[in-house]
Amino acid sequence: MAHILFVYKQFPAPAVGHAGGESLFRLMEAMRRRGHRLSLVARILDEERALLPHVEALCERVYTVPHHRALPGPRPLALLRSYWMLRRAAARALREVRPGFVHVETTQTAAILLGMHLPRASFRTQDVNWFLQEQQAAHAHGLRRLRAEAIGAVYRRFEPLLYRRYAVRLAISEGDRALLTAACPAHPWLLLPLAPAVSSDPQIVPAVPAGPNVLFVGAMNRDHNLAGVSWFLDHVWPRIRAAVPEARFYIVGGAPPAELRARADGTHCFVTGFVEDLAPWYRAAAVFVSPLLVAGGLLQKILDALASGVPVVATSVCNHGIGATPGEHLLIADTPEAFAEAVVALLRDPEARTRLGTAGQHFIRRYYDIETAVDQWEAALLNSTRPSRRT
Repeated sequence: MAHILFVYKQFPAPAVGHAGGESLFRLMEAMRRRGHRLSLVARILDEERALLPHVEALCERVYTVPHHRALPGPRPLALLRSYWMLRRAAARALREVRPGFVHVETTQTAAILLGMHLPRASFRTQDVNWFLQEQQAAHAHGLRRLRAEAIGAVYRRFEPLLYRRYAVRLAISEGDRALLTAACPAHPWLLLPLAPAVSSDPQIVPAVPAGPNVLFVGAMNRDHNLAGVSWFLDHVWPRIRAAVPEARFYIVGGAPPAELRARADGTHCFVTGFVEDLAPWYRAAAVFVSPLLVAGGLLQKILDALASGVPVVATSVCNHGIGATPGEHLLIADTPEAFAEAVVALLRDPEARTRLGTAGQHFIRRYYDIETAVDQWEAALLNSTRPSRRT
């Protein structure tokens, strides 16, 4: 079996609080079950160190450096220091571990490794950054729009050049694979999606009493999540409350800013902060909402809701990576009026909720079999005889 070195700008672990880290940890578990030897290079926050034993149980060597949020000083300087330490740790791991293969997660990590000689390597991008910037530009005005357009143009030229340096290239969703194939038509892309991360066991005790509970899940220090929830609270939630006065909205996710916490009233709007286990919250939800205006990759929150049998109402861009059929597996709405109408209709119709939730579960079981995707990745990695160029 092979020795695989994983390099990632975040720390992968169960319940780490970000979908990318939880997904990569599950991929590492899958490769360990197949008998491969593993090592890891990653940045880590102070509060994530309690999760180190989970990773050390899988890996022969674990190299960690401080995340920039764990370093003192101005953020730009801390960011540069953190990424420089990540690069040095990767170089050290390559010397000491001498892996047969390297897997690099995210474009930012790949950019940090530019100029380093890697053995055979695979790369997975969790976001197509130019696609995100183009979405941001569509919702921005003035200098902010010009800035997003300029950054998007740089990404559109730079990212394909970076991708071509890897022998095995992985997309996180079918939507992203279509974008990436168009940008790099001579280089095939495999699909290696996120997998549902919560249990759908009906015996799970709900986190809150049953009722017209509307749920959003996401790290609230992410700009896209905060902007989407703010849009929902400002323009959609008042319409829902007017139609279903007893409705309750739960915002579940780490690091909510003070301005969001201030909007919680303890009766109809709740902001929980980070929770250890999301499964009871999905179990309690009557409707899951994903009101993001900017999104890319594959939204773990929607995967988990669908896998849990919770009916989903989302904006069109949230379905970019999922690829579900609107009206059959989930409901799509892009205006406040349409979004509120979709949520209200589900809250009032238990049969429609059950029908949509069941269809969503079947969709996930059919199209998101992570073991099949890992099999294809493993085969491609082991059969990639051409070493990657200096990256």
